[in-house]
Amino acid sequence: MKRLCLMLLPLLALLVCATARAEDRHADHEALRNILKAGTQALNSGKLEAMAPLLHSQFTIITVDNQKFSSLEAFKAYWDGLFQGENRLLDKLEAAPVADELTQFLSEDVGLVHGVSNDVYTFRDGSVRTMPTRWTAVVAREGGNWKLVKLHFSVNLLDNPMLTATKEYALRGILAVGVVLLLLGLILGYWLGRRRSRV
Repeated sequence: MKRLCLMLLPLLALLVCATARAEDRHADHEALRNILKAGTQALNSGKLEAMAPLLHSQFTIITVDNQKFSSLEAFKAYWDGLFQGENRLLDKLEAAPVADELTQFLSEDVGLVHGVSNDVYTFRDGSVRTMPTRWTAVVAREGGNWKLVKLHFSVNLLDNPMLTATKEYALRGILAVGVVLLLLGLILGYWLGRRRSRV
């Protein structure tokens, strides 16, 4: 019996350590959920400066249009260009990121998480489209706090609302050109017909 207790003692100690470790990671997961929530609010409100405390000193982001930004200032200039000025593309964007699963910790201070986001785009012309996006984020502890280090977004290249909108605009353009050419043909035919009847 004593022997059995001695054999179970390390297992019990391991179980206690694992439980304590899981509780430690619970606090980490909560901190990371807060980053996701605060980052989403900043993005949706257009107040990207609110993201500054969330970002690691080596932060980079790859956007859905495959552009890379290595600073919040550069990303903010790009973001503002999407929503402001004569050449803006969008009036509004509502991101709704959700993690697929809990962050996978690669070490004590580094984690990897990925998920989806059904982003709702309101275009300048008033049309509204939803685009499913996949994202991957690398997080790391810096100065005792969890920070966002790398963020990469991707979309389905072959089936997405931007592609659909482009096809629709191209079709409208082709139809408009066709109507104009038809009208010109009718006018030219009428003019030539009248000219022949006078001769």
